[in-house]
Amino acid sequence: MAADLHLVLNNRNKYNLVYEGRVHNLRHTNFEDKQWVCQRVRSGCRGTVYTNLEVNTVLRSTPHSETCTADESVLYRIEKRNTLKRRAGEETKTVPQIYGEECNCASTSLETAGQFPTYKKVKAAMYRSRAKRFPPTASNTPAAGNSSSEKSKAAINTTRLL
Repeated sequence: MAADLHLVLNNRNKYNLVYEGRVHNLRHTNFEDKQWVCQRVRSGCRGTVYTNLEVNTVLRSTPHSETCTADESVLYRIEKRNTLKRRAGEETKTVPQIYGEECNCASTSLETAGQFPTYKKVKAAMYRSRAKRFPPTASNTPAAGNSSSEKSKAAINTTRLL
């Protein structure tokens, strides 16, 4: 793969293309190429990139709008977010502990310390990833009959019988 073409997994388990500091979404796959559009298309950017099917060379591209600025740290932030989500789903440590460990590793180098995603931005994604991999136990599910509303209904029914 070319040095400036990177495929990263997004929130919906599809791939995004990071090229020249901008994130592109896959729009269409033809017989000989793939069309990627800029993620900021809703804000008026019409930048597109056409790659071959293996996504290792750029065949052609159209320019981005003047308001669509390149961000060289976007790849780092996406990779760190994916790492945090993966660790939250695999490990049994608490989410703040996992975030703290990754943050300490990232803060050792000065150029990446300010680019690390904030806890507020990744907290929900980490807990969601954990909930997918560690489903609730049988004693906590409503099907087990332990919900508070069912307990209150049972208490009301027993008082009526007395």
